[in-house]
Order: sequence, then structure tokens, then C-alpha cells
Amino acid sequence: MKLYEISGIANKLMKSYLENRYQRVSVYNNKPHNLSYSWMQVKHGVPQGSILGPLLFLIYINDLSLSVNKLANPILFADDTTIIISNANPDKFKKNINSVRTEITSWLQSNLLSLNYNKACFMQFRTKKQNEGKIQIFVPNSINSNINSTKYLGLIINNSLSWKDHITAITS
Repeated sequence: MKLYEISGIANKLMKSYLENRYQRVSVYNNKPHNLSYSWMQVKHGVPQGSILGPLLFLIYINDLSLSVNKLANPILFADDTTIIISNANPDKFKKNINSVRTEITSWLQSNLLSLNYNKACFMQFRTKKQNEGKIQIFVPNSINSNINSTKYLGLIINNSLSWKDHITAITS
């Protein structure tokens, strides 16, 4: 088989995988009337729970990191994205945060995606002796404030990089 024939076969397989898909929502409970909506065609996305779904998602968002890598260090793992920004100068740090937010918002819009800003947060790492800087990130219709700890890939990280919160969580 020639390379262009393989490419054509792969294209046909992807097309059959993504096109002519239908879904509906059914709600089952112990009550006599279960609720089912009519079947509707899926116009965007991949089948939920499919084997190829995570891979196609990663391919789709692969260039997100290119849009911010001059200002920050992006880390993509499955559907979690972490952006690390560092700067000793507080004013430049704030400017970089808002520049990265602007770049990500622009990238999302150009790729027909949206971000759940209620799940988005940021954490400023500092030493125990440093005072917490009052940094706010402005996002559409809200302000994301600085958090003190977060769970990332099963590890609880706090803003002073101590193990205290993680150890407390796993020993309880």
C-alpha cells in the first residue's frame, strides 16, 4: 500500500467515526415515569467515553501551549491544563498573568471552545516569610482570586509548597 492510500483510509475511518452520530438524554428513576428526550444529531465533538476521545482532544488542544509559551510554562495532562508563570517583579508578574489570560481567551475563541471560569483558579507560590500579594485576574463576568491550596493529579499543593495539607488529607 502506498502512503497516500493509507492516508485516504485513515481519513475515511475518522470521518465514519465522527459523522452521523446521534445521542439523547434519558433520566431513569424509581418513579413510574422515566424521562427520555428525542434523538438529536451530534454536530461537534467525539463520542463520550470513547477510546479515541482523549487522544483526539489532546491533538485538538496541542497548540494551546504554543500561544502562551513565550510568557509562561504550560503543562497539559489529559484535560487538565496548568500554566506556570514566574517573575520576581510583582508588576511584571501581574502583567504576565493578564497577558496569558488574554492569549488563552483568544485561543479558546478561535478554536470554538469555552472555559469554565468557575473551575479556573490561580495560586501564587511564596515563601513563608513573604507577604501575600493582592493579585486579581479579571475574566469575563467575574474575578478569579488567589487560592491557598489545590489538588493537582491527586497531590494537594499549597502556596508555600509544604506537605502539611497533603499529609493531613491522606492520613484522615
